Amino acid sequence: MSTLGQYRNCSTTGIASFDLQLIHQIQRIAPGVLQRINHPRIQFKKAAHPYLQAPAAAALIKAVEAAPGTKLLEIESCYRTLGQQFILYNHFLNKRCSIPAAARPGDSNHNGALSIDAREYFWWRPYLERFDWDWLGSFDPPHFDFKGAGTKDMRWLSIKAFQQLYNFNNPKARIIEDGKWGIQTQLALQAVPETGFKKIPGVVDPQRPPEVNLARFSSLREGMSGSAVIVLQQRLKKAGFAIEADGKFGPKTLAAVKEFQKKKELVADGTVGIQTWQALS
Repeated sequence: MSTLGQYRNCSTTGIASFDLQLIHQIQRIAPGVLQRINHPRIQFKKAAHPYLQAPAAAALIKAVEAAPGTKLLEIESCYRTLGQQFILYNHFLNKRCSIPAAARPGDSNHNGALSIDAREYFWWRPYLERFDWDWLGSFDPPHFDFKGAGTKDMRWLSIKAFQQLYNFNNPKARIIEDGKWGIQTQLALQAVPETGFKKIPGVVDPQRPPEVNLARFSSLREGMSGSAVIVLQQRLKKAGFAIEADGKFGPKTLAAVKEFQKKKELVADGTVGIQTWQALS
């Protein structure tokens, strides 16, 4: 079985199991920091993990919905794990796979869940830029970075998650858990099998780790209705807002959500995503 240091495939799909382990651990460290994107007009290619920070995810959906017609936004890279970044960086250093540039593991905005690589980027560029997605330019044409408010630098988490999983599997050869990329972390990462670790905290099947604190949250916005909206309104009432729990996400609920988001220093866009749900909980 090959290790990450021996990995030669130009696609990172071969380490999908390891990627899921890293994503699972990040969600254990910081539940809700990665928001899963599910939209009928956004299509993720096989190696792309459909996660962004909540403000970036909300802005991406707004950009897609602002674009006319039914054209799909095809994303080739979104959140990128430390394992994926290591492979791309290693390919770049060794002049493999025609990669023109690659950031050091832990330095890429993809590792911080604030970047996408999009197909047909010229067509999508004006809609993405309208919602704070900054085009990198001719240096890397498919690449866009989110520059809007309400985000955090979580790139260190991509490294910290690996360090914790490594120590969990190697208790007699522990490495420093500092969230920093150094020679100790590099040597440990390149020796990991491409299928990942044999043990994951709290997981029975390490090859299929579940999502943490994501599946039970529904993204809500104005105009929606149903039982999830009732739960939202009940939690807003407990937070001190005088609204009726009628199951309809109308103007009064929208105003309450925005005011609550402002008080919690979240992006006050009125969309109830994972971070808002967590604050309400």
